[in-house]
Amino acid sequence: MLTEEPQSRDDWRRITKEVREARDGLAAALRDAGVILPSLTTDIATCAGRTIALVDLGRCNVETAHRLANALREVSRRGAP
Repeated sequence: MLTEEPQSRDDWRRITKEVREARDGLAAALRDAGVILPSLTTDIATCAGRTIALVDLGRCNVETAHRLANALREVSRRGAP
């Protein structure tokens, strides 16, 4: 995992774009599975001054946790692509 400081504004833009795309892709996949994580966001603090960034899954209520677990079980039963 890289942790060096970005070399330019282009690095920063690339990193933040990647983390936003990852967040949005995960949100769409979860939505397709009937799961919405209301606190799903990017972790801006990890983007600052680093060449890595994190997607923060946040917190969810019990119903959402059950939906997520059921969606993962369904994928596991079918087998990963």
